[in-house]
Amino acid sequence: MLPKKIIQFLAYVIISVVNPILNITHGKKITLICQEFLAFILLSWISSCYAQAQSSNSTFDKLVTKIHSHTVCGIKYNPSKTAAIVDEDCRSAVYINFKTQQTYAILDNKLAYHISPTWINNSIATIETSCGTGCVNVVIFVSPATVVSCADHEYRIKFLNEHVPPDYYHNRPLLIDPKKGIYVCYDEDKNIQVFPLPIHVSIRPPKGYFSEKAIIRNNHLIIFYKNAHEKTKQVSYDY
Repeated sequence: MLPKKIIQFLAYVIISVVNPILNITHGKKITLICQEFLAFILLSWISSCYAQAQSSNSTFDKLVTKIHSHTVCGIKYNPSKTAAIVDEDCRSAVYINFKTQQTYAILDNKLAYHISPTWINNSIATIETSCGTGCVNVVIFVSPATVVSCADHEYRIKFLNEHVPPDYYHNRPLLIDPKKGIYVCYDEDKNIQVFPLPIHVSIRPPKGYFSEKAIIRNNHLIIFYKNAHEKTKQVSYDY
């Protein structure tokens, strides 16, 4: 309601100042001056309101402030510069969309190290992190809020003997094709599989819980969870 009150107040002030002048002098010059005066006040009000809108405490505004003050560890913009993946504290990856003002935490800052995002197009990116010596973890991010990853795959560079521990392992996708809507990677049985890129928002289990099973009932996805103390819960999601 505050902007409406400001508009009415400004209109009243402008009319009060302009009308006496127009009653005394009806010249075009005075009218032009009054129009310029009106435009100046309106522009000043718009700038003031924009500054107030940006001063809120939303996650988007806080992240934008950090970006402008160069207090983030890294930032990688998509090709159109409409969105970016931000490494806020050197251990996390957060998606930010500058048009919709939407944010999404892609990686947990307790698990991520050496963040390296790569945009495939304006809406799909891979984020690679180090998870230990000779280990790389990669996730595929589909904006605005979907994360998927391939299964871990072991690699033996120097030794082909299956009894010798692998030199390293990672889960990099072999291919991501946005036009066909697919990604290709090894599955848990070490077979190469083609998977469709996900279109639904990723669901993160409640803290301390893991999933037991999932069913679809009455057009809702219901997931059953259990924690370490065998406590169970079920959560319904719109599908």
